[in-house]
Amino acid sequence: MLNVIQVVRRFGISGGMERYVWELSHALADLGVQVHVLCEQSDQNTSHKNIKIHYLARVVPKPRWLAMLRFSFNVSSWAKGNSGNSWIIHSHERTAVHHVSTFHGPPFAHVYSKPWWKRSSIRVLAWLYLERRELCASQVKAILPNSDLISDDLNKMYPCVKKTLLPPAYPGVKKNTHILKEKSNKKIVLFVGKEWKRKGLEKAERIVKKLRQGDADIEFWVIGPDEKEVRHLFKDWNSGFRLLGWQDASKFMSLASLLLHPAASEPYGMAIAEATNYGVPVVISSQCGIASQVSSHSGSVIDVKASVDEWADSCLTALSRTSPILGIGKSWKELAQQHIEIYKQI
Repeated sequence: MLNVIQVVRRFGISGGMERYVWELSHALADLGVQVHVLCEQSDQNTSHKNIKIHYLARVVPKPRWLAMLRFSFNVSSWAKGNSGNSWIIHSHERTAVHHVSTFHGPPFAHVYSKPWWKRSSIRVLAWLYLERRELCASQVKAILPNSDLISDDLNKMYPCVKKTLLPPAYPGVKKNTHILKEKSNKKIVLFVGKEWKRKGLEKAERIVKKLRQGDADIEFWVIGPDEKEVRHLFKDWNSGFRLLGWQDASKFMSLASLLLHPAASEPYGMAIAEATNYGVPVVISSQCGIASQVSSHSGSVIDVKASVDEWADSCLTALSRTSPILGIGKSWKELAQQHIEIYKQI
């Protein structure tokens, strides 16, 4: 039996990376892999017989660079104390003892494109050190970017990954083969994202406001950010919107008519893939890692700098379409099978 350690600070479904690890771990366990999860905390309980959680001491969360250094030290200490076991260490954080690393976000090395005074700090030096060690250390056997955008960035910024960089391991989706769309006179446009500034909520609000000028049946439902943080964006709205906070977006997919995601930066976009598998068309920005997988059968990709009118036109086209939506992505089981082959080679 394969023994694999998944390293993540928080084990659960509270964020994109966290959910990726949660779903991958359970899919691996379902396929007979013995999964050990090394984390500081777990938001959900799991009783899977093939998953064992090992808890590390929690570190002070801020500043983040120092917290990551301390977490990395705790991971290394734990690995040293359990060195007699034969297992593969798969990290999703900035660690020093892993054999496999999944890279979930844009490389911090983008900082080199900024003015020198924005690069001269202990914080920047620490993150660059952590990132280079994660990618270039001698024990690393495989680097798995989770999108094409990240893969391209790593190739350009870190020549050391030439032999270890593998094809992207896109996040999985829950395949819905029997979708029952709820009938409603409302046309619900969904926005999903806790980091609402980066994911483009301010622009999305302007786009939907434009849409409602021509069709008052269109509503805007926002999932992710705390209501208090974003209510100011809707100060001149009398109706037609709901601020739902952070919760499982899949509960609302059967009601949705469109997923709108005008993100300025999005490493992948798990909610986008999930929406298409519920039969919901998507209109997203070109800065989403999933953009290369979105065709006219699933929705449309718009230049992030395009005008509100251009975005609104694409949304109207999506809202009026009658042809079926092609679901994007593999299942979590297929993603786990991809990983098992990598683990076996290592």
